[in-house]
Amino acid sequence: MPKQVSEEIINKALVTYIAKNTRYITGAQIDKTDTTINLTADFAIKESCYLSPSSGHFNAVEALMCFNQMLYVALLGGIQEKMYPFYEHITPDEFNEHRRKVYLLEFEKIKFKKQINNEFFHGRIELKVLHKIGDKIYVNCLLGFGNDDKCDSFIGTIKLFIPVIE
Repeated sequence: MPKQVSEEIINKALVTYIAKNTRYITGAQIDKTDTTINLTADFAIKESCYLSPSSGHFNAVEALMCFNQMLYVALLGGIQEKMYPFYEHITPDEFNEHRRKVYLLEFEKIKFKKQINNEFFHGRIELKVLHKIGDKIYVNCLLGFGNDDKCDSFIGTIKLFIPVIE
């Protein structure tokens, strides 16, 4: 059963976005299966930080920003709920102290299938932890955005390498 991510956790996860008035997530729910952390989120982009005036539709820059926001909320929300075995020993605040460590991304596939109205849309991210490599945790990520709950107007597959925090 998905659990609502608290506003406190969302604000902690998105502190750098709030400071620049680019927090686009309006709410999020998190859930865990045996092998996957799932986050669904609602978004609203009132004013684009990229285009002026705003185009009124979702673009690649905003997709990356929304992906980053979902990733941070999924990490902190999952840490709060003790969903990640490799982060069970830390709190969301401790994670935030280390968040400047390098995250490596490998974009495998990104595809816009249909235009998205950025005034209100949905996003989903599925994080499947595969294994630890040195000081990084390898995560396979499926990503989607859309104006309906299917979130299939923009889809992507991304490999993440997230730092281990001892």
